[in-house]
Amino acid sequence: MSHTHESPVTVVAQPDKITVEVIRNYLITIAEEMKKVIERTAMSPIIYEVLDFSTGVFTREAKLMGQAAGLTMFLGTLDLAVEAALKKFGVDGLYPGDLIITNDPYVGGGTHLNDVVCVSPIFYQGRLVAFGAVRAHWLDLGGKAPFSQMSDATEIFQEGLLFPIIKLYDRGVLNEALYEVILANVRIPSAVGGDLQSQIAACRIAERRIVELLEKYGLETFEAAVTRIMDNSEVQVRQAIAAIPDGVYVGEDYVDSAGPGGPPVCVRVTVTVTGDEISMDFTGSDPATASSFNQGWGALLSCCRAMLKCITTPQDPTNDGSFRALHVTAPKGTCLNVDKPSPVCMYGELGCHVMDAIWKALMPALPDRLPAGHYGTVAAQGLAGWDTAFDPPRFFMFGGPNAGGWGAGQNWDGENALICLGDGDTRNTPMEVIEAKYPIRIRRYELVPDSGGAGEFRGGLGLVVEYEMVRGEGLSAVFVCGRCVFPAFGSAGGHDGLPSSIYITRGGTRGPCTCQAAGLPLQVGDIITVTAGGGGGYGDPRRRDRARVRADLALGYITPAAARALYGLEESPE
Repeated sequence: MSHTHESPVTVVAQPDKITVEVIRNYLITIAEEMKKVIERTAMSPIIYEVLDFSTGVFTREAKLMGQAAGLTMFLGTLDLAVEAALKKFGVDGLYPGDLIITNDPYVGGGTHLNDVVCVSPIFYQGRLVAFGAVRAHWLDLGGKAPFSQMSDATEIFQEGLLFPIIKLYDRGVLNEALYEVILANVRIPSAVGGDLQSQIAACRIAERRIVELLEKYGLETFEAAVTRIMDNSEVQVRQAIAAIPDGVYVGEDYVDSAGPGGPPVCVRVTVTVTGDEISMDFTGSDPATASSFNQGWGALLSCCRAMLKCITTPQDPTNDGSFRALHVTAPKGTCLNVDKPSPVCMYGELGCHVMDAIWKALMPALPDRLPAGHYGTVAAQGLAGWDTAFDPPRFFMFGGPNAGGWGAGQNWDGENALICLGDGDTRNTPMEVIEAKYPIRIRRYELVPDSGGAGEFRGGLGLVVEYEMVRGEGLSAVFVCGRCVFPAFGSAGGHDGLPSSIYITRGGTRGPCTCQAAGLPLQVGDIITVTAGGGGGYGDPRRRDRARVRADLALGYITPAAARALYGLEESPE
């Protein structure tokens, strides 16, 4: 008689709910600690003040486990970069101490070249168990203009250095040749080098903390808990989608122009809700543009994920389970799914319109959750040149976003001067930092009266910031500002918000509105006025509560003329 010996089946005990919750919060805390490392060690204000970066930890299969609050448009791109690194090197090609960098917008889940990702494989007892990743905006990567920011590029090669998925560290050893090439091709190597080191440090923190977590709970319990965490998020998102009326919803939105003087760019989406699943199809959007207003697949996917999060579980932490019910389609060759060598520098500005198109499509289905449009642009300026306060003169670069008005809703006024949806938790640069570090004086920093769209509920006010160039040589500007032609849209009879604008005043004479520029020459004494527009209003302005109108007058949010003409305030507003 023969006997068959079968290997015993290992049954992993499912962790209890408390353990799952502890591990869930631990993963988020790891990402938050990575974020703090970046804030405390980065060299550029665009990172440590503006917070233009994102951190996260991932499973060994490249699935998002925990992510710190950050840029909305980074809400779905880090996992693609980790996945691309895993695909290129394979499990057998990754080792402890490795660190991969990439900014490839075509195959690495990249956004634009300035957003460089560092990916670190994490090992426990000789086995690959997880990844840490950081995406951060580098102030400069070379290219034809300071900041490597431009709207008029015709090919990716004009926009700066493109990193394939490549190891910067191999088994803990720095690729010094690659590091030297990077620093040789950027305009401020000390700052860029310091920012890269901060990303590396954050990845190393992720490695240490994941190992500590595994030493406490063991790999089997850890992985079982992660599976439960993701499944729970999926259930919650699907329940929220199921509460949206089934249907097919169509929306479209327009970018002001494809580069300076170019035609408008149309983004069109068909959103289909069926049960607990949602699809977003961008068939019908304009083809790839002959400008920097294009997106790679990863950037588009991230915008869609961000909007899904907005309408389902906006207050809950994000992980891979949050997006399993989402399906995105965009034909190759459209401006939302380009191939090399199409430029992509303005992916973020285009992304604001991607989200607004989805927003418009779903407004009829979610009138209590989706308000009128917001100012929807980074409204950014970059000012560069040689600061003559130093001997020899020192090259400087200041850049960053500005806040604007958000839209009003069914029973609330829009918020004043908040950063746009695409930039999420980023901040503008404090004027004290600007004046201390750069040859720039802040002349004005104030809300703009009458900039919020009139309505029963008023749109939020935009913000004007005025810069004066007080000294320097070889001065130039980069302007990235949208909704100068198509302002924030009103809803239910509410008025549109004030458009955005950028003007240069020289010798007392104001020039034309210039919302897009790259390497534009400046002079000492020039005054740059950047106005981020207001949010759209909701409902008929004549129905606005009289007490609210009078309060707006007292606060200076609206002028007496607007109170009479738009809101019909009959008594003297004086």
